[in-house]
Amino acid sequence: MWALRILSGPQAGSVLELKMGKNLIGRAPQCDIKLISSGVSKEHTEIAVFKDKIVVTDLRSSNGTYLNGVRVQSGVMRLGDKLGIHDVIADVIPAQESRAQRPQGQPSPQAPMPYYGGGAAPQMPQPMHMGMPQQNMGMPQGMPQPMAGMGMPGAGPAPAPAPAFQQGGFKGLVDKFNEYMDRVALPGVYKLPQFVEMKMVLLGFVVLFIFSTTLLSMIPMVQITRASIINESKRRAASIARTVATLNQAALLQNSYSSLSTNAAESEDGVKQVLIVQQSDGMILAPASRAGTTPDLPFVHSARREMRPQSVEVDSSTIGASFPIGLFDPNTGEQSVKAHAIVLYDIGSLAFDDGRAISLFMQTLVIASLIGLLLFYFMYKLIEYPLVTLNAQLDAAMREKTDNTVVDFQFPPLQALIGNVNSLLTRYINGDTDKGGGAAGFVNKDGEAENLMQMIGYPCVAISKEGRIISCNPSFLQVARAEMAQIQGQMYKAIPDVALQQNIEGLVARSRENPRGIHTDQLEFSGHLCILSCQAFCTGQEVDYYVITVSPTEGGS
Repeated sequence: MWALRILSGPQAGSVLELKMGKNLIGRAPQCDIKLISSGVSKEHTEIAVFKDKIVVTDLRSSNGTYLNGVRVQSGVMRLGDKLGIHDVIADVIPAQESRAQRPQGQPSPQAPMPYYGGGAAPQMPQPMHMGMPQQNMGMPQGMPQPMAGMGMPGAGPAPAPAPAFQQGGFKGLVDKFNEYMDRVALPGVYKLPQFVEMKMVLLGFVVLFIFSTTLLSMIPMVQITRASIINESKRRAASIARTVATLNQAALLQNSYSSLSTNAAESEDGVKQVLIVQQSDGMILAPASRAGTTPDLPFVHSARREMRPQSVEVDSSTIGASFPIGLFDPNTGEQSVKAHAIVLYDIGSLAFDDGRAISLFMQTLVIASLIGLLLFYFMYKLIEYPLVTLNAQLDAAMREKTDNTVVDFQFPPLQALIGNVNSLLTRYINGDTDKGGGAAGFVNKDGEAENLMQMIGYPCVAISKEGRIISCNPSFLQVARAEMAQIQGQMYKAIPDVALQQNIEGLVARSRENPRGIHTDQLEFSGHLCILSCQAFCTGQEVDYYVITVSPTEGGS
């Protein structure tokens, strides 16, 4: 963890710990770090602490935020940098240094602080006293004292560490999950855009989401549909059994068994069997073809015991319904059951067939695809817009020598990138480069190469010193039989014509050995012999990019 050390002003000597994430600095009571200075705005600056860097962002303050004396909108703060919040000067130190009270002049016991800049890590700066006595730079009031076992003289043995779930709780589990994903799963995902265009990768994820969601949604849909079909089958089976009992009740009470009939019920769709079973001995009374036999059906025996109407699921494809047939007994005051109307009903008569199920799946898939593709369009534009906007602002900033690029997206990685871009522009414009060149030596070579491609009439292509295709004109695309989206920004080996690849490779190698000369080769295109010419464009002794043109031989067309 890190802490902010105040080097000037009324709070000089104070060391205020910074938390991971955003730290709001200003005069307002709600600020994480409250500064006592009339020139500091209520919400002046924000310091965002990440695992690998610290980003400072000015919150449109009246008197500005300064990094090493240069006013910035956003920038990355490195070890040794001085942060100016109006008239308050501060720097960043490791948090454990703020807890360790040690004699003056002794080195800090903590591990070396990581350095996020280029080159050798600078030494830790000594505090600026600004006229304050040096003893005021010690531990501020309210700073927690070191715990026992932290390496302090005379400390007792350190207690055993708490289990991970007690130390971090849910946040610890989330951190471990993120660490696992960053280390194992995501590296493979990050390689996909190296082989396929980013738009197609995003489209692939959307299509995968649409198909898997549609397929999985069929599971509860099938379950709900089956439950509805079973309920409807029970209702229909119970209705048919009641009808059979009503139609045959009079004949049964008169003991006219020959008059019993189940023909009307058997003709109903989905009916497997219809029986009238005698209560006393369980023998079948109707239909006549089975009269006098005993049915070997467990449901019939359970129906005789229940003595009341019922409708149950016999197996996965059959519903059983029963309805008692009898008359009122004045001696007992109860209904006397003489027989039961039994109906076995086929669930499949109401179920979806395979064709209807596939049709339902396809309809759901089409609807989900239309919505998913619409979402893909907006998602892709949401990703593309800040990059296009930032690139346009960066081109304008390099032409006009300004250091303020802004994209108002609440997305910390993007804001960190903008902060680095603004910091880099500030350093170039103010001459703060490693070679001391300043803005005068800063040229957009890619933009220069793109403009040059439009000025050359013959087919031509610009290739960076690493072998990346910077740009080409439409004539070259026709010669190479390629599309701009297919090769721009890719290595020259992405050109479909293998022979052209080999010629370019040879010309670049010769130009690298002798950058001052024009190197030529010959290659045949569609039966016409053409000359390939390569010229290296350099800044000083370093090659910036190569320009390769294709022109007809003398007398050719």
